[in-house]
Amino acid sequence: MKLSLSILMLTLISLGQANEDPYPIPITRNGTTQTMIANNFWSGEYPEPVINVQPTNKKWNRIYGYASLRKLDKKKPCTIQSGLYHPWSKRSNSLINFYSILPKTDYLVQKDTTLEEQKLKKGDTLKNEIYLAEGYCSYTLNGKKRFEAVCITDKDKAFRLIKPPLGEKEQWLYLQCKEGYKVFVQDKMLLAQKNVSKGRIKFYGEVSAK
Repeated sequence: MKLSLSILMLTLISLGQANEDPYPIPITRNGTTQTMIANNFWSGEYPEPVINVQPTNKKWNRIYGYASLRKLDKKKPCTIQSGLYHPWSKRSNSLINFYSILPKTDYLVQKDTTLEEQKLKKGDTLKNEIYLAEGYCSYTLNGKKRFEAVCITDKDKAFRLIKPPLGEKEQWLYLQCKEGYKVFVQDKMLLAQKNVSKGRIKFYGEVSAK
């Protein structure tokens, strides 16, 4: 069953997501720096993956992450609490926040039109597209107002990409280390580390280790 937009946004907020506007940051990968969009949640109807950090010393496990996700130039050890790391996990752990790093996708409005309930005029810009769930996205109108609507597709001739989006989507966790500092670790990087395995989504809003 599809969620209405208002229910969808309330659900994201209640699960600790979507509580600040996305913002542009410089991201350097393989020696190339480009502007991408940072957002403080993992999008999708059923966000993946579920990460199960198993204890190696009582309730703790040592993993490795980065001081900054922008350049990935300072890798550090980080002792974190064991448990499930996922937006739907209800147990306390070492998580500070989730982040998505996304290609910057901006549109120019080519004629007067309406997107969902938002009236748009020719020449308006819709910037920093973020996919939410169930075919809905959020946009920043003319650099000011943030609103949600059905995602723009190639069939929507009222809109034109300002330039092709660059880079690949990444999902990150920001963690508090027992050592007293904080690190960023990418989801797939964390899954590849010792004593970490993939959990599963049981049903909407519920995750488990197996």
